[in-house]
Amino acid sequence: MNRKKLALIGTGVTVGTFLLITSAYAGIAENSGYETYKAAIKNTVTAKSMTDTVAVSVQDNGKQVLNVNATVKKDKTAKAVSANVNVQGGGTDQSVNVYTTADGKKVIKTSASDIYNVFDAKDNQHGRENKKEKTDELQGDKFNKEAENLIDALVGNLKQYVTETAAANGGKEIHISLSGSQLPTAVNAVGSFLVKKASHDSLNARESDASSKKELFGADLSGLKQAMPKLTQDVAITNVDIQASVDGNNTITKQKAALTISGKDESGAAHTVIVNADLGITGLDATTPDSIDLTGKQVQTVDAKQWDKSKFNH
Repeated sequence: MNRKKLALIGTGVTVGTFLLITSAYAGIAENSGYETYKAAIKNTVTAKSMTDTVAVSVQDNGKQVLNVNATVKKDKTAKAVSANVNVQGGGTDQSVNVYTTADGKKVIKTSASDIYNVFDAKDNQHGRENKKEKTDELQGDKFNKEAENLIDALVGNLKQYVTETAAANGGKEIHISLSGSQLPTAVNAVGSFLVKKASHDSLNARESDASSKKELFGADLSGLKQAMPKLTQDVAITNVDIQASVDGNNTITKQKAALTISGKDESGAAHTVIVNADLGITGLDATTPDSIDLTGKQVQTVDAKQWDKSKFNH
């Protein structure tokens, strides 16, 4: 799947996550909502396995242009993952399935093809696994004091916008809402830059890049590329609304984010883009990813080294 074709939505989710975290960090010494949310994030990301259910939608001037629904199962200990992703937009409705085989290979299968693409990464697998293990070990340290101080300096004091209310069974609801002048200038500048960068990449994506990915996976997302708004002028984030549900074990079970972006395209036409993202988290330390049996299936082996090079050559 061509990553650039989903650049705007990827950027929207990234910006929403960035704003969520930076907003939560502000006022750490005095805000109990922040403390609850911070602890819940740390507890959640350190789980050895989990199931994520994700729904993302994009509206451009009131018109629905993209819907993505995904279920992702991860097991860090077994180094296994499975995912089912459905993409609707631009006249396309296609799904992608991802699996990890017993010997550590990655398998990708699209609904548009009968081929199971197997990424053989034996040459690099050991080094990558070691790198991943080190990354996992560092996850619990992402919220250290130095990072908190840096983000505090960037966004200022937003503690009054992080609220906490009691919920059933010892749980809590966290709510963050920012709009207009409440959004720090520095945060808006970063978010606007990311949106414009994604639009620029999409506008300048090579046709050869699209054709190579289509040939590999059998999927055609060219209609989606055309349907996505491409904001290049006067880009601003105008509203962010985030809700998180924390259970009695102090882990996150649900998150909802709504991000509103305004701007103009290359022709000067105005756009209001609304990105909605819903995340459900279940099966903490109790998830087993789905497996795949390739016996009797049409298999195509992909050179992972060449694939990695192609991603950075476009």
